[in-house]
Amino acid sequence: MAVLTHNQASQKVDELRKKLDEWAEDYYAKDAPVVEDAVYDKAYQELVELEKNFPDLITSDSITQRVGGEIKSDLSKVEHPIPMLSMGDVFSKDELKEFDKRITKLVGHPVAYNVELKIDGLSLSLEYTAGKLTRASTRGNGRVGEDVTANAKFIKDIPQTLPEPLTTEVRGECYMEKEAFAKLNAERDEKGEQVFANPRNAAAGSLRQLDARITKKRNLSTFIYTWVNPPKNITSQHQAIDEMNRLGFHTNQTGQRLESMDEVFKFIDEYTAKRNDLSYGIDGIVLKVDDLSLQNELGNTVKVPRWEIAYKFPPEEQETVVKEIEWTVGRTGVVTPTAVMDPVQLAGTVVSRASLHNPDYLREKGVRIGDTVKLHKAGDIIPEISSVVLNKRPKDSEPYQIPNKCPSCGQDLVHLQDEVALRCINPMCPAQVEEGIIHFASRGAMNIMGLGPRIVKQLIDKNFVNDVADLYHLTNEQLSQLDHFKDKSITNLLTSIENSKQNSAELLLFGLGIDHVGAKAARLILEKYKNLEKVSQLTVPELTSIDTIGETIAESLTAYFNQPSAQKLLQELRDSGLNMEYLGTVEEEALDNFFKEKTVVLTGKLSDFTRSEFTRKLQDLGAKVTGSVSKKTDYLIYGADAGSKKDKAEKLQVPMLTEQEAIAKIEK
Repeated sequence: MAVLTHNQASQKVDELRKKLDEWAEDYYAKDAPVVEDAVYDKAYQELVELEKNFPDLITSDSITQRVGGEIKSDLSKVEHPIPMLSMGDVFSKDELKEFDKRITKLVGHPVAYNVELKIDGLSLSLEYTAGKLTRASTRGNGRVGEDVTANAKFIKDIPQTLPEPLTTEVRGECYMEKEAFAKLNAERDEKGEQVFANPRNAAAGSLRQLDARITKKRNLSTFIYTWVNPPKNITSQHQAIDEMNRLGFHTNQTGQRLESMDEVFKFIDEYTAKRNDLSYGIDGIVLKVDDLSLQNELGNTVKVPRWEIAYKFPPEEQETVVKEIEWTVGRTGVVTPTAVMDPVQLAGTVVSRASLHNPDYLREKGVRIGDTVKLHKAGDIIPEISSVVLNKRPKDSEPYQIPNKCPSCGQDLVHLQDEVALRCINPMCPAQVEEGIIHFASRGAMNIMGLGPRIVKQLIDKNFVNDVADLYHLTNEQLSQLDHFKDKSITNLLTSIENSKQNSAELLLFGLGIDHVGAKAARLILEKYKNLEKVSQLTVPELTSIDTIGETIAESLTAYFNQPSAQKLLQELRDSGLNMEYLGTVEEEALDNFFKEKTVVLTGKLSDFTRSEFTRKLQDLGAKVTGSVSKKTDYLIYGADAGSKKDKAEKLQVPMLTEQEAIAKIEK
């Protein structure tokens, strides 16, 4: 850093604080960071250095003196009797050596560290009274957090009751696994909603919901690693983790007690190489003095404990050149831009494409064709452009023009109210028709075997189908014109199409691909009103009278069926012989059987049926199929690789059946 005068330093400090406060607001309060972690960390360290060199410029409201961000949500507030502090960061092994020297000097001898993975999530406190979970809260600003108790009840690995009647507090990290993050962002992208920047922000946005039902859908997980008030027999960090694990908390078992910095560096190197293979995101390694009495002796600064430090991984980025920006049309009409780039090796895979999500995002990044860009993987999984390298921009470069016509059908593109997405609203758009037919035929919908994307594309290209109703008029002669489609394939497909006519009406409703109307919503609606033609005439109040069906689903469904084209399609499907009735059997109509009026949970990998098929079989027998194990569960049915649900069932002594045992009961 260049030598600055006091006046220059003061101006620079003000500038950095303003910038960091704005970035922190986006990160903590809005769960929508606008800069990469590395950019934030660099500016933060610059401010730390300036305040170190000019101590009179330090003020109590400086971000370097605060923990986390200010609380601006509508959730109830929780005061932490013992503050939830942040951690100090270092960015090199040399800085870790300095930390170790400082600790050794303070305590007078070398120490052992418990070395743990730094989970990329949201800090969480769990309080128990007499063994019962009584409160869950976020860190907030360290002194005051947010009450998320209702939401914590829907996180599968948080024990609601401990095996011992302890009154205690533990802390850890709430996170979202990479697969769940990728799935959530894909769903939001498809709907034209703002995507999350990374798994940490996805976890934060999911945990801090006013509606706990949203949290339930987001598949959050936890790692618990701090015991605020451990029992007296617990004298070390590694002991604490082992004991918390015994009590049923989800703990990360990769941590190790290490006695030399050489061992620490070996651990860092090992997990730097492994981080891309983990199912969850990590952004560094944490060193904690293992001896709890030494932790107490070393104490804390205003903001951070003296006895722990976080080594942050350097950002993994590659430069590449944008060759083209492609626009694709999804099933619901959302038009999404994708940067097509020169292939580069990044985080273990070759990457040549990165989503630009929507026009606002594209404009914000300022990407142009021919630009050199920096590329990283959000959450170690999703390729994302970090920034444009402006000094490498071609001299003849021109701003990229957002298209106003659909790339598939040529119709005008529109922005619907309150949406960032660009949409094609032409119901006969070929791209939407293609995606819609693929969805209609999918296993969770009408389950038309043999009608995959390749076949659908050929049918549309040859003008044999223009909508899903046309599937029911396909002939042997037409199918024989498809590439590599022989007699057996033709017979199997026509048979599968014919059989789909007898499906229960909720599968047809889901298959229509109405925005926001998923498989569960379709089933709930048909369970209530029984007939799809009747459903097509329902009002918003009639739909929202169904438990868990909100206004978004109701308005989307009524808007769809208010279109003459939708009513025409429904009539064509009815005329083609498709069943319009709900065929599921309500409990009181079910014949006496083993599962009637029983509450059942499914877990593990099933071999004979899909999860949805088995669920429907059980519901037809009058069973109630739920997603979580409790004392009210009558039976747990499990397949291969059954996990936490089976463990919980064993603890609660819930009767269990293998998949084959359950099938035998069904077939009696």
